[in-house]
Amino acid sequence: MTMTEYFPLSPIGVGNWEIEAFGSFYCRMARAHSVSIYVLTTHLRTWWRQKHPDDDSAKKNVTNAMNPMLRSIGPNVATFTNIVGDATGCTILERTTLLSLRPAISQNGHALVRKGRAWCPACMAESMESKSPFYDRLIWAIPAIKNCPAHKVALESKCPQCGYSQAHYHHLGHMELCCVCKRPLLSEPSRWEVAFHPAPYEKECIRLVKQISAGDLTSAVDDAYGVFIKDFADYLSPIGLKISRHTYRAPRRPQNAREVTRPRFMTLLRRCVAFGIDPSDLFLDPVGAAKSACLLEFARLDLPADIKPRKSVELVGLALDRLQSELSKSDYDQLPSLTEIAHQLGVSKGFLNYHHGDLCAKYARHRTGCRNKKAGAEIERSTHFLLSGPIAQYPSGKFPSLDHLAEAAVQELGVGVRIARIAVGVALKKQFGRREATRRRKASI
Repeated sequence: MTMTEYFPLSPIGVGNWEIEAFGSFYCRMARAHSVSIYVLTTHLRTWWRQKHPDDDSAKKNVTNAMNPMLRSIGPNVATFTNIVGDATGCTILERTTLLSLRPAISQNGHALVRKGRAWCPACMAESMESKSPFYDRLIWAIPAIKNCPAHKVALESKCPQCGYSQAHYHHLGHMELCCVCKRPLLSEPSRWEVAFHPAPYEKECIRLVKQISAGDLTSAVDDAYGVFIKDFADYLSPIGLKISRHTYRAPRRPQNAREVTRPRFMTLLRRCVAFGIDPSDLFLDPVGAAKSACLLEFARLDLPADIKPRKSVELVGLALDRLQSELSKSDYDQLPSLTEIAHQLGVSKGFLNYHHGDLCAKYARHRTGCRNKKAGAEIERSTHFLLSGPIAQYPSGKFPSLDHLAEAAVQELGVGVRIARIAVGVALKKQFGRREATRRRKASI
């Protein structure tokens, strides 16, 4: 690798719905050059600034080991796909993101993509068995996709070994390893959840990603939904019909049918289903989509097709009893999250906050306090273990670095890596003093 040349790479799965996500492509690029994600980003930034001295778009590292999830519609995504595409000679990197939807949806981007990774364990197992490179599909980044369309298996987002959600990739770009504990992400087949029915909006998302992958949807029509609503209202006006105000009204200010804000992605999906049109048709040809929608009897649809029935009054009391019962516990391991409580009761977290907002806030504070007490106890236990022997042997052949001390605490006591590292710092200060502990820590980096 030189300052002006990078290995030519192309995304996997171009032309179908299994196209690779940009973050996965970037991890493969880092592995191909035998560097970490952060080092590759720094090198690319320097290379781009030398090639384009008047362009300050690469002034900062827009990605690093903690955040390679560039697949949405933000300016950093457009900037970095341009830089990486120029570096690798690949002209279709925008297809690995959802940039083509930017002109039509809200720039806030809420709920457009997941906050972290999600993968199909069956796809990972197949890749390992065939010894082919495993990669993240772009469609897995969309929150509406709950299951793998190929294997009908529920997507996973947490490491089966340590239980941490994969908020980012492995720092060296290993797609099959956990970003925290560095162990394999592949779970046992007995833990896979089979889904016999497709999730809502799955079919629409698959078709949308397929059109992006094939290059049929390179850029959506500017304010496509606004154009659709205007034409749809014009078609209904001569016959004396109007659109339900719940269909297009923004949540913060009143509007009429001819003045609409650009909806968020999930909102757009719901509205397209309510109108009976496909989202990809709306993005490509909103005028034609309005004509198709007018053939349907939308005037009768006062509520979305997927609205949930009202919860019974008994559930309010059950939720109250459950929250009060959990407040009496002090062991953090026995305290489920509000999401888990809501799932067990068959309601949403919003249901709990709506009916018992103050109690939910009190429970959240109680759970956080119990978690902090547990963490404090584990730090104290780990510190005592380190002071009883290992810290006195540092540095040595057995403990050449601080990471080895932390690993010893993890293996001996079963605590987390973060707790062990905090305990190492506390033990160093108690054993050698603050100044000497700082010097030894810097020498170990």
